[in-house]
Amino acid sequence: MSLYQSLQTAKSEEDVKDAYIKALGLNFLTKGLSKGWVDIRTDEIWFEAKETLTPPVAMFAQLLSYVKVAHKRGDQIPPFLGVFDREKSALMETRHALPLFKDKDIEWSTAASQVSKATIKQIQPYIEAHFVVYKIETHEAEFIQAVKTGIKEGKFIRSPITPDNLKQVFDNWVEMIGKELDGVDEVDYALMFFADIMHDGKAKVVENLPARLVYDGETPLFMLGGKTYELASLAGYRRFWAIYHRPPESEHRDYLLARRDSLIPLDERSFKGAYYTPLKVVDKAYDLLAKTLGKNWQQKYIVWDMCCGVGNLEVKHSNHRNIFMSTLDQADLNVMKASKTCVAATHFQYDYLNDDIDDFGNIDYSISNKLPKDLQLAIADAKSKKKDAKKILVLINPPYAEAANTQGNEGKTDVSRTNISSLMSNAGYGYAARELFVQFMARVQKEIPTATLAMFSKLKYVNAPNFEQFRERWTAKYLGGFVVPSKAFDGLTGNFPIGFLVWDTSKNQIISEIETDVLNKETDWLGVKKFYNLPNDSFLSEWMPRLRKNDQDAIPLINAITPSTKTQNVRNTKWSDDAIGHFFCNGNDLQNSGTMTALFASVHSIGHAGGYFVVKENLWQTAVIFAVRRLISQTWLNDRDQFLQPTEKITQAFKNDCLIWMLFNGSNLTASANDLEWNGKKWSIVNHFIPFTETEVKARKRFESTFMVDYLKDKTFSKEAKAVLDAGREVWRAYFATDFERKIRTELKLNRDDVGWYQIRKALEAVGKDGGSEFDFSPFKAVYDALSEKLRPQVFELGFLK
Repeated sequence: MSLYQSLQTAKSEEDVKDAYIKALGLNFLTKGLSKGWVDIRTDEIWFEAKETLTPPVAMFAQLLSYVKVAHKRGDQIPPFLGVFDREKSALMETRHALPLFKDKDIEWSTAASQVSKATIKQIQPYIEAHFVVYKIETHEAEFIQAVKTGIKEGKFIRSPITPDNLKQVFDNWVEMIGKELDGVDEVDYALMFFADIMHDGKAKVVENLPARLVYDGETPLFMLGGKTYELASLAGYRRFWAIYHRPPESEHRDYLLARRDSLIPLDERSFKGAYYTPLKVVDKAYDLLAKTLGKNWQQKYIVWDMCCGVGNLEVKHSNHRNIFMSTLDQADLNVMKASKTCVAATHFQYDYLNDDIDDFGNIDYSISNKLPKDLQLAIADAKSKKKDAKKILVLINPPYAEAANTQGNEGKTDVSRTNISSLMSNAGYGYAARELFVQFMARVQKEIPTATLAMFSKLKYVNAPNFEQFRERWTAKYLGGFVVPSKAFDGLTGNFPIGFLVWDTSKNQIISEIETDVLNKETDWLGVKKFYNLPNDSFLSEWMPRLRKNDQDAIPLINAITPSTKTQNVRNTKWSDDAIGHFFCNGNDLQNSGTMTALFASVHSIGHAGGYFVVKENLWQTAVIFAVRRLISQTWLNDRDQFLQPTEKITQAFKNDCLIWMLFNGSNLTASANDLEWNGKKWSIVNHFIPFTETEVKARKRFESTFMVDYLKDKTFSKEAKAVLDAGREVWRAYFATDFERKIRTELKLNRDDVGWYQIRKALEAVGKDGGSEFDFSPFKAVYDALSEKLRPQVFELGFLK
C-alpha cells in the first residue's frame, strides 16, 4: 500500500506517523517522547507531524522551537528537518534554520506546541525559500526519493526529468510557473519550458532554442520573440525547482527536445463528445501503465487507439510518433487537426468493428486499404514474435452501448449489426456479442494476440451472468487496474464503476478474480475492491426453483393495485397451483436489486421468466432472497456485484427475521382490492400476507385469508423481529381507527378490510398530506432500522455477497 493510500485510512495522528515511518523505511528512531518535543527523529532527520491540515511554515515554527531548545542544550541536531500531515510534507536542510536562533528579535514561545502567529510571521521570510513542499497525492515518489537519497548522500536529491515523466513534469510546470508569466500565449508554454529545463541555473546547456532564460540577480526572466517576460510570483518557481533536477541528463536531452510536439497546455473544454476521458483520469491511467509496463514503456510500445475520438487519451503521452490514432468519424480527425492534437501521431479514419473483416472472419487489410503500412508491419512482426518486434499496446475508451439499449446517452441502435459481432455470435460468445466494447476486445484478441490491452469499460465482462460464455474465451492475464465512478465521465447516465484494466493477451489465463484500486470522482484513492468471475450456477438467481404456471388467469400488475396498461404481448397473465403471491425478482446484481425486487398479490406484468410464484414451501426462500437483495444499498462501487447462493448454513432465526423484514418492507406490494379493471373485465386480488388477526388490529370486517397468521403460529422470533411486529400492529390499528375521505379510499382501492402494508402506509401518509393529523411512523422506523442493522452484516457472513 502506498503512503498516499495509507494516509487515506489513517484515523489518528499516530496512524499518520506510522504511515510515514513505513513509507520512508525509518529505523532506529525516536517517536513521540513523553515531553512532547519529538514526533519522529533519527540521526539524519527530525519530523514534526500533524493529523489535521496545517500550513508548512506553522509546522516548521513549532519544530524549530524544539530544535532551538535541543541546540541550546548541546544536543546533536539531525542535518534535515521535515514536517507532514495527511496531505503534504515539506523538507529543509537544518543549516538554513540555525541562523534564526541567533536573531534576538524573534519571540520564541515558551510552549513550542502553542507557537504564536507572531513567531510564524517573523520566521516565514527566512525559511520559506529553503523548504520544499510535496503534495503526497501527486509527488509521493519524489518525496520518498528525496528523503532516502538525502539520508544516504547527505543532501537532498531532486527528481530527474526523463522521457517517461516529461508530460507530467510539463503539466506541473504550467501550473506552478507558466501561469505566473504575464502576457505569455499558452501555445508558447512549451518553448518557455524547454528554455527553463535546458538551463542549469547559471547557463544554458543547449544552443539555438527559440526561447531563452536569463537571470537578473536571482530573478529568472524569459525571452521570446524580442519580448521579456517576468514571473508574477517566484514562489511557484522556487517550489518547482526544489522538487526537480535540471538540466536533464545529457543522454535524454535530444529525445526530450524531439518530443516538443507532445507538449500542449491541456484544457478539459477542448475535448468534446459524450464519453471523453477526463484528463485527471488519464493521468492515473498513465501512472498505472508505468507501474505495470515499466518506466520506459512509452519508448518500447507502439500504441493504437482505434476509437480515439478527439485524442484526449493520448495527450499525456510523451512520444506521439509511436501512436496510431483511428476513429469512426472523419469529424473527429478534423477537430484534432484544427487543435493540433498529437500532430506527430498517425491519424486515420477506420471502422474497427466492420473494416477489413471478410465473410469467413479473417482480417484482410487489402479490403479497405486504410490501415497504415507501418502499423500492418508492426502487427505482423508482433504476431510472428519477431525478435526485434515492437510491443503493441491497445489503449482505448470504447463506447459502452449494447444492442437492446436505445434510450439515454448510452443508447445506440443496430449495435449488434457489425461484422465482428456476427462472427462472435457464430463463435459462441452469446450475449456478449451485443456489447460494443466487448466487440473491440474480441477483434483485438483475434487480430493482435500478443498485444497488451488497456481499456476503460464497464465491469460486466468480468462478473455479469450474461458474459459467462465470453469469459470462457477471454483468456488474457490481468496485470492491474483501477475503477472510478461513471459520474467522472460527462455524458454517461447511471452510477456505476468504470474500470481501467490492463490485460496481457499473450497469456492463457481464465479470470478467477481481479483486484483494483478504487478512486473517487476526483481520482483520490479510496481503497481496493475485488471483482469475481463465478459460475452462473453459484448465483442467487439459481437458488430457488421456478414453479410452473397453470391455466388460471391472473391480472398483470405494474404496482400494488395498478393493472398493466397493455392488453397485448403481456409477459405474465397466468397463475400457479397453490400460489399466494408473485415475487418480482429481476437481475442478479445490486444495480437491479433496488428497483426489481418486490412482492405482489398477482403476477407482475414484466417479471423476468415469469418471476417466482410464492407458495408455503418456498416462502422462507422468498423472504431470504427479498431481504438479501434489499438490505444492502446500491452504490456506484458495488453496482455490479453479484448475489450468490449462501455458503454457510442458514438458521431458522435468520429465516424468521427475513420474513418479518419482508412483510414490513416498502416493496411488499401485496394488497387486496375489488373491481380492478383490465382487458375488459373486473378483477379482485387477495392479500395473503397479513400477519395479524382482525381482532388484533380492530378491523371492521373479516379477512379473506389467514395464511400468514397460521404460518407464523409456530415460529419463534428474535427481540428485534418482535419489536417490528408490535410496532407494525400499532400502525395497522391506526389505519382502522382512521376515517379516510373518499379521495384516498378511491385512489388506494380501500374497498376491502384485508388491505396490504402498501395501502396502509400510503393511506396514513395521505391524511397528513391533505392537512389532517400526520401519523408518526418514527417508532416503527426505529425498530425496523434495528432489525435491518442486525441482518445487514449477515448478508456477507452467510456468503450472499463477497
